[in-house]
Amino acid sequence: MRAHVGDVEDRFLATVLLGSGLVLTATLFGAAAPATAVLAVAHHAGSAPSLTTWDFGRHFAYTLLTDYAMRMAAVFVSSMSVIGTRMGVLPRWLTAVGAVTALLLLFVSSNVPWAELVFPAWPLLLSVHILLAGGRRRRVTPA
Repeated sequence: MRAHVGDVEDRFLATVLLGSGLVLTATLFGAAAPATAVLAVAHHAGSAPSLTTWDFGRHFAYTLLTDYAMRMAAVFVSSMSVIGTRMGVLPRWLTAVGAVTALLLLFVSSNVPWAELVFPAWPLLLSVHILLAGGRRRRVTPA
């Protein structure tokens, strides 16, 4: 995306984009830690962990993933959509899909199972668009 935007990108939005991406990554690692800890406790002893340990680890990891990580993903998607729209590198339909994705992640993902899957779908769609737009641009310019 930065290759398309260049030096004219908004520094505030770029900082929000980078910050939300870093916090999203940290939150995903944070959600993996309690899930791994519960599994390590179960594997180390050779038996299942106590019910309270299992419930705590499961709920903690699930809350980190569905509540906090998905909200950071919503900030990431919305800031990427705004940057792409302001710079004119994203079409309107992709910006609208980004806005819907951000709203779903912000308000629906903690209540609807599997709603988190809209997050990987949006970067996939964005990547396909960038690849196709880059291919068209290379074909049009003379060598």
